[in-house]
Amino acid sequence: MNFKIRAATKEDCKEISRMILELAVFEKMPDQVKISHEELERDGFCQNPFFECLVAEVPEENKSKEGNGIGKGLLSKVAEVGKKKQCVRLQLSVLDWNTPARDFYAAKGALDLTDSEGWHFIRFDNQNLDHLANEAPKD
Repeated sequence: MNFKIRAATKEDCKEISRMILELAVFEKMPDQVKISHEELERDGFCQNPFFECLVAEVPEENKSKEGNGIGKGLLSKVAEVGKKKQCVRLQLSVLDWNTPARDFYAAKGALDLTDSEGWHFIRFDNQNLDHLANEAPKD
C-alpha cells in the first residue's frame, strides 16, 4: 500500500470535519458532532493548539479498500508521536458494538479496561457542564 502519514495543516480542516461527521454517522451518533471546520482551524492551528492531528495521504484508487494498512499506520504513528512526547499511555474510546475495532486494538496489545478493571468513561456536557461550572467556588 502506498500512503504517507503527515501532520495535518489548517487546509485539511474541512476534510477532517467531513471525516468526523462520517465517523459519527457510522457510530449512529451524527447529532453528537458539535465542532465545525472553522473551530478546528482556530483551535488546532493557533499559538497554543488544543490538539494535534495526523492525516494519511492515500491515492484515490486505494481509499475505499479495507485491509490497506492505513489504520494500523495511523495508530502506530500516534504511538510514535506520543512516545516522543514522553506519553506513557494511549487511551481510546470504542463503542461496545464495534467488535471489529475492539478486535483490531486487542490484536495490537490494547487492554479493554471495562472488562479487566471495570473502568467507565464519564461525561459532562451541555447543560450539565454549565450547571457544574456554575457551582464552582467563587474567587
